Amino acid sequence: MSYGDFYDDDTAEQRWDDEEFRPRRRRVGMIFLIGALVVVSLIAVGGLTVLVKGRDRVPVSAGSSQSSSPAEPSAEPTEVALEVTSAPPSPTPSATPSKTPAAKKSIAPPKQTALPPPPPKVSTKPGCQPEYKGTQLPKSTVRGYLDAASTKQFWGSATPAEVQAIRVPKRLLYGVADQESGWQSNIYACDGGVGVMQIMPDTETWMNQRFGTSWKIGTPQDNVMLGGQYLAWAIRYFGEQLGTFDVMGADPTLLNAVISAYNNGAGAVDLTKGDAGITNWSYVNNVRALMTRCCADY
Repeated sequence: MSYGDFYDDDTAEQRWDDEEFRPRRRRVGMIFLIGALVVVSLIAVGGLTVLVKGRDRVPVSAGSSQSSSPAEPSAEPTEVALEVTSAPPSPTPSATPSKTPAAKKSIAPPKQTALPPPPPKVSTKPGCQPEYKGTQLPKSTVRGYLDAASTKQFWGSATPAEVQAIRVPKRLLYGVADQESGWQSNIYACDGGVGVMQIMPDTETWMNQRFGTSWKIGTPQDNVMLGGQYLAWAIRYFGEQLGTFDVMGADPTLLNAVISAYNNGAGAVDLTKGDAGITNWSYVNNVRALMTRCCADY
């Protein structure tokens, strides 16, 4: 049968171009087309959902199980990362250690009320030069006197109440003697000071009366002993207020007070004012420097 015969057949079941059959074919085609579009849309939406839900996870590689260790977080910014751009919170008070103020020294009232006489307030004439009387001793001899004074126990034997044994450190004696006279044994200063330790006549009298001695300022060995005696008295006087007699200790308060008193008098030093209680820092600093570097050639 030819193609034309088939096309011209009047049988409804065999005619592909029958008017009733063609709309049915179009409806079936449209159904298939709409179904395909729906399937494609669902696949696309499902893939997007998987992509969104899985953006913060690293994909599991082939052959790995779901019970493996948690994956590292993604490097993509999150809300937590965005918070870094805001101002950081202020530190809590405990985050910054506070400086603890130094404990204030406890100063006791002086136990001794009778003080050595202060240095006289004399005005020397401009250009006044010290005098030299007698023979100047070699500095090696003066060193021997200073060393002997450093071994002398000036306190602790007079009465039972005076039990604190006080000796004057050698370096302190060296520094004061160098500052006062340069270890010159026969020098008489314009202000009245005499000898190695530049002892004033009034100080000689007071010290001899206080300690029951009879030392003379014009005798070099006695002169050094009088100077050592004054320093020992000052160590005890200020040591009783500070609660320590360690004049060469780590805390220089006692040492500074003793040196200052030797030059200005004990009444001019006020421990309750701290550093402000010392008014002759130039003298104090000079003596302390000489204590560490003096006497190399003596």
